[in-house]
Amino acid sequence: MKISIQTLGTLGDVMPYLALSKALAERGHQVTVLAPRDYTTIIRGHGLTAATPPDFSVGEWMARSGVRGTLRGPVNFFRDWPVMIRPHIEDVLTRSLDAARGAGLVLANPVAMPARIAAEHHRLPFMLMALQPVLTPGGALPCAMIARRDMGGWLNRASYLAVTASLAGLGVALASARRRLVSRPRPGLADLSRHLGEPLPRITALPAILDIRQPAEWDSASRLVAYPPLRSGSTPLPDDLVGFLAAGPPPVHLGLGSMQVSGGAAKLALWLDRLEAAGQRAVIAAGLAQRPPGSFGRHHVCGQVPHDRLFAQCRAVIHHGGAGTLDTAARAGCPQIILPHVLDQFWNATMLARTGVAPPPPKRTLDAGEIDRLLAFALSPRTRDTARQRRDELAAHEADLPAAALIADLVEAHAGNRTASAR
Repeated sequence: MKISIQTLGTLGDVMPYLALSKALAERGHQVTVLAPRDYTTIIRGHGLTAATPPDFSVGEWMARSGVRGTLRGPVNFFRDWPVMIRPHIEDVLTRSLDAARGAGLVLANPVAMPARIAAEHHRLPFMLMALQPVLTPGGALPCAMIARRDMGGWLNRASYLAVTASLAGLGVALASARRRLVSRPRPGLADLSRHLGEPLPRITALPAILDIRQPAEWDSASRLVAYPPLRSGSTPLPDDLVGFLAAGPPPVHLGLGSMQVSGGAAKLALWLDRLEAAGQRAVIAAGLAQRPPGSFGRHHVCGQVPHDRLFAQCRAVIHHGGAGTLDTAARAGCPQIILPHVLDQFWNATMLARTGVAPPPPKRTLDAGEIDRLLAFALSPRTRDTARQRRDELAAHEADLPAAALIADLVEAHAGNRTASAR
């Protein structure tokens, strides 16, 4: 079966779909991955087929959004809609239609809503997969894009109104094209319950270390599964980084993801000062250091490297709170410090702190004293032992049924059910 997987967003929004794609390809399926053009080389590097990508660069888009503050809440997002979103819609829709042509099933993340129109147009089974609670409203879990913690009951349920509003806005922008491409009935894009008259499967993949169970209130089309990690296999680390790791004790990794962070240089200087005061050396992501890979005082700047291989040799990981980085650090047995910046990063930080492998996220402007407190927690023997225990538990759980394999089972089952019903 040909399967079209379509995802938009930063690298963290692409990697788990590559893990799923590899699991499906190993079962003999023909998988194509549609993602921003920034990641075409990465897709091909994992032995997968990249569909012709949209024209825009997510890196450039994130740089602009960082300056404008587009992702700092729903008000800013809707304010910037005409400038940041609307100009790219037709391009993405065209590529989605092309990628889905001839497929037997389309799976997409919630941001890639043009994929749903492509599936409707080609009359294909469709599935959604999100990396945070956003797809199935309820009182048990809040919408992680809005809430920073569990608010309980009706407040959790109300937080999903932001998702509904965002999808409704996208529906307005796509309305003309959808009328041209899709015959009636056309449920609103904010309605995630049905597709082509049947229940729409919705998969929510969360880092296993968060230990969140599927709410009893969810409908039968909604499934909560573990985040599918992407293994680097035999991909080596660069020689200069290998040399740095071998020349001293395990370092702390410091990186804040692919999103733009305001005041990054000042934040980095303060963190390096306090790390040195604690007797630690660091591996720093090149995007944060704003300099090419290589020596940086007693520290080392690294480019894009396999995190699963690097984190296994680190003392702790300081990061932005993306689900992929969180999951990879947890599977490496690393204590973590999360410095959330936007969206679901705040919820991830709060939930991870409950496991004992990270301190509660800072609630005030970071100063030397606050950083020292965070480092003392992450570098303590107790936190190290807890992180290693969690790592061993995750490994045992993954051995029973890898997350990517479970999601692949769900994809095959849905495709099979649709084929049977068509007959």
